[in-house]
Amino acid sequence: MSGEKTKYVTVSLPIGIAQAVDSLIEELGYWPSRGAFVREACLVKIREERRRLRELRKVNGEASQSERGEEPRRGDNGSPR
Repeated sequence: MSGEKTKYVTVSLPIGIAQAVDSLIEELGYWPSRGAFVREACLVKIREERRRLRELRKVNGEASQSERGEEPRRGDNGSPR
């Protein structure tokens, strides 16, 4: 999508989800529109999944290093000194 001038895309939702969103918007009055609700929901989900990914990378990185019995290498390319 690089080079495009538009800043938005359209996403389709099942009618049942759109109706549930509309119901929450009407009942709570917090969000001004479906778009605002969906944007906030997406940002929350993105943060959650990025956190989960960081944790997985940390666990997998630690497991890989302990399996090899090595400390992480920092700043060298493996060449002899």
